[in-house]
Amino acid sequence: MTPSLWRRFKRTMLAGLFILAPVSLSLLFLAWLVSLVDGLLAPLIGLLGHPVPGLGVVVALALVLAAGILGSNFIGRHLLEAVEDVLLKIPVFNWVYRTVKQLSTVFSPAGRARFKSVVLIEYPRPGVYSLGFVTNKLSARRDGKELELVSVYVPTNHMYIGDVVLVPPQALIETALSQQDGVQAIISAGAALPPSLSR
Repeated sequence: MTPSLWRRFKRTMLAGLFILAPVSLSLLFLAWLVSLVDGLLAPLIGLLGHPVPGLGVVVALALVLAAGILGSNFIGRHLLEAVEDVLLKIPVFNWVYRTVKQLSTVFSPAGRARFKSVVLIEYPRPGVYSLGFVTNKLSARRDGKELELVSVYVPTNHMYIGDVVLVPPQALIETALSQQDGVQAIISAGAALPPSLSR
């Protein structure tokens, strides 16, 4: 296998993993939750005298719904933040938790707000333009001078894998695309791009 073919194979495998991982992990979590709930409900089922089909699934879905409701109101968010503070103090787990949380925040439908705007930048080389999403602004020091930089996420495959490129603000070409339009353009391999990208 040639090096370029190997790189392509690795990239495709990674893209596949990033696509399947959220679905697989969600299904595994739900299966674990249902079995846990079934175990906890065993004494109650014993009192009823006969098993209730689907009770574990219903209670597990109710728990997921309750967590969603809890996370969408002011008091619930504070409670979840307190639990999160405890989780972030656990060594090793805190790194995994923080990474998964950041990914889910950015790629969840609600988290698309993390993408501030859709831009064009000259990348990976001059004269070649890539569509990207501004995610942050930061500064760095070089030769004693402060440089203003913009963090641009350039998706390379199905939105789940890509490059983070730091460029000066003047290197950005602003577009009139909304975040949803930008995501659609990436997923459609450019077919959904409008005839003009100017603001």
